[in-house]
Amino acid sequence: MADIYMSNITGLLDVDSIIQGLLQSKTQDIQDLQNERAILQAQSSSLSNLLGALNDLNDFVETFNVSNLFTGKSVTVGDSDILSATAESDTPNIDIRDLTVSKLSQEEIRTSSTGVTDLNSTIESATFTLRYWTSDTTYEETEINFSGGTLQDLVDAINSSQDKVEASILFDGTYYKLMLSEKGVGNSTKETATDSFVIEISSGNLPTQLSSLETLQSAQNAEIQIGSNTFSSPSNTFEDIISGLTITVYQTGTTYISVEDDYSQVSSNLNDLLEKINSVIDLVNSQTAKGGVFQGNAIITQIKSQIFSQMSPLINLGVINIDDDGMYSLNTETLNNLIETDLETLQSAISEVKTNFSSTLEGLIDTINTYKSTQDQQIERINEEIEELQQTLIKEEEKLRLEFSKIEALMYQNEQLRTRLESMVTPISKILNQD
Repeated sequence: MADIYMSNITGLLDVDSIIQGLLQSKTQDIQDLQNERAILQAQSSSLSNLLGALNDLNDFVETFNVSNLFTGKSVTVGDSDILSATAESDTPNIDIRDLTVSKLSQEEIRTSSTGVTDLNSTIESATFTLRYWTSDTTYEETEINFSGGTLQDLVDAINSSQDKVEASILFDGTYYKLMLSEKGVGNSTKETATDSFVIEISSGNLPTQLSSLETLQSAQNAEIQIGSNTFSSPSNTFEDIISGLTITVYQTGTTYISVEDDYSQVSSNLNDLLEKINSVIDLVNSQTAKGGVFQGNAIITQIKSQIFSQMSPLINLGVINIDDDGMYSLNTETLNNLIETDLETLQSAISEVKTNFSSTLEGLIDTINTYKSTQDQQIERINEEIEELQQTLIKEEEKLRLEFSKIEALMYQNEQLRTRLESMVTPISKILNQD
């Protein structure tokens, strides 16, 4: 059976104060461990932030493709309302002064010659073959078996049977008609001629209420002229007329296109690299400054010197500037001068920076990970010590309270005995008065 005690039944002892005094040393030990843990947790959190910045920098460096920086192409178009263009790295530097867009592409649209006056009207069943010409000599055919119903039922039957022609309903003010149009203007290179079509009924007939098909809009390929050469495309996009050059036309007219080398990726990517580096430097500065969680810590401070060492090829060329806080910035004037006068040296320096960084960052990340792991292990050890001390403190407090309860009980008994004895003794004054 567990011991039962009552506290302060006599009011003669301040048990809580006495117990707190007796346990003060162990309570202080717990407080000291909690303070130590708080410092380690702050350091661990700071290391996590630093690892995040280092991993972000490492990921950027790993995907940093130096050769791509120097193979970019820029395209200038005289009139962007007429066309737009993009160029790949293999596109030659050219200057086309006279490019004429003579035709734009358009899909063929055909409608039934007659229709119904009410969408709820029933049209007869019909079986027919829908032919779609993908070129002047090739086509795809789909047999449509319509069992009768409304015009919308026929539309649904056509659309569910194939994916080259889109059926819908056209209302001309009097009749609801079947409309058939190309689903993708680039799916066919055939153009509508006087006696030929892209969409046609090759066998069978439409329901009687719809009669036959007539052309609402002819199919037409886009067409451009460069000098004496004419090029066509089933869509408004022309690809690889010149290697890697893609032209998209919007309206007819004449304009020009020029393609030249574009080194803007060099500066933009270097700026992105420096932004990642500065994020690391900023964390190192704040963590190692006076009052920082790693003030004077050699493991953290050496990160700045490591980065400086890896950036030295670009620093020596004057492409990179460093301020008093160790933050990096791009010297665009020097960079542009090197692009114009010594592109090979610049490319070599950037390649060297990437190569050096790849191995150095992996080492730094491993070091910080190991350091953080040590911090986390210390935190876990302290947590265990605090738990153990708290359990011991609880047991000792219970033991002391039990002992003081016994002392108070004895004191209470003695006080009760004293009271009874006093009541049993006849006062002398009463004895004298009796005589």
